[in-house]
Amino acid sequence: MEEASFDLNDFSLEMGEYEVKQVKEFDRIMRISTGGSIDQHPLIHNGKVYFGSYNHNMHCVDAATGRLVWKYKTKDRIGICSPDVYDGMIFIGSHDHNLYAFDADTGELIWKFRTENAIISGVSVRDGIVYFGSLDKNFYAVSANDGSLVWKYKTHDKILADPIFFENTVIFGSYDKNFYCMDSVSGRFIWKIRTEQNITNSGGFAIKDGFIYLTSLDNLLRKADARTGQIIWKKKISQYGMTCGTVIHNDILIVPTEDGNVFGFDLDGKALWKFSTTKPTGQPTIYNDKIYFTCEDQNLYCIDMNGIVLWKFRTREINWWQPAIWEGKVYFGSYDCNFYALDTESGEIIWKFRADGSPSNYPPAYEGFEVEVKFEDTEIENETPVKRYDFKLEDEIGTSSYKSEITYQMNSTYMKKGKYQVDSSREEF
Repeated sequence: MEEASFDLNDFSLEMGEYEVKQVKEFDRIMRISTGGSIDQHPLIHNGKVYFGSYNHNMHCVDAATGRLVWKYKTKDRIGICSPDVYDGMIFIGSHDHNLYAFDADTGELIWKFRTENAIISGVSVRDGIVYFGSLDKNFYAVSANDGSLVWKYKTHDKILADPIFFENTVIFGSYDKNFYCMDSVSGRFIWKIRTEQNITNSGGFAIKDGFIYLTSLDNLLRKADARTGQIIWKKKISQYGMTCGTVIHNDILIVPTEDGNVFGFDLDGKALWKFSTTKPTGQPTIYNDKIYFTCEDQNLYCIDMNGIVLWKFRTREINWWQPAIWEGKVYFGSYDCNFYALDTESGEIIWKFRADGSPSNYPPAYEGFEVEVKFEDTEIENETPVKRYDFKLEDEIGTSSYKSEITYQMNSTYMKKGKYQVDSSREEF
């Protein structure tokens, strides 16, 4: 069988119009294995950088030198649940169902709050209350001082979305396909926005002039009134959904997608530029009019505000989530088990910290999607030989590869559409 590179645009020219459909729940984030991989937005506080790892450890590292200050081992993985700080305490959630509060200087455990399932979404603190969601379908507000419950709100499915704040409200998404807006103090429901697919945003949503810019796995970018939930406009910008949030800088709305694109829009939704990679892209960080973001193609990118690449830094495994920046250094973790500090101007490495363990297994990006090709009504003679189209996708990661095979057969008299199932498996080489 002849191997060919696979590009959806080229494919559509040969085979007709196509549509990508999500045919199973997007669950790859929940299936990442134990290992030394680091996949979260690090927190920088008082010259120290804080981050968790899939090896179950919470780390505190000197931000200038990369020297380990302390670490604390929980009973399960610490994934994309990014930490926050308040009054000398660091807060983070774990797959072991607990929210932890540590002394920022010593790593001493101050308290922990137990939920009924894993905590994967990020933690945010406001006015002495810690806000976070859980796979137990609840959104929690917990006292930062002692871990006592202030209020909780039950949704109809898992919560993997980071909370954000607007005025006196907190906004979050759920796998039940709704965005919720609640009074942040009382937990009173204010509004919700219904989407067409699950919501999982790693990173916050941009809010400006009372408008919020929302993404979800339904491929739609939405502008909504943050006070009422009224949709102002929406537009389709992706085929494989969006699992990160949005950022605004100088009235440019920056949006990453699972397709491997980073878009620049004006605030009315007009596309200004597009920067394309080959794999899903992470939440951007803006610094000195430059955009920094990770990508599953194993690079950290620095591009300007026109979408032009300035430099990139390649690691040995995939990278994902949002980098942090402090005193001219950009910080991020990788699935190669290293935590990096790079110079923001040149991309040169300053130091790296190695976490314990081997790389975690991250399921393939597009295994839950199906490509459906649509045809015009065209008669195909019965005696016409079966036509078979085979394509392989290879996603090389270190010493391993993900391979996806897409197969289509025509053997009927009339054909209007055909389905291409993307089934991925991991093969060791």
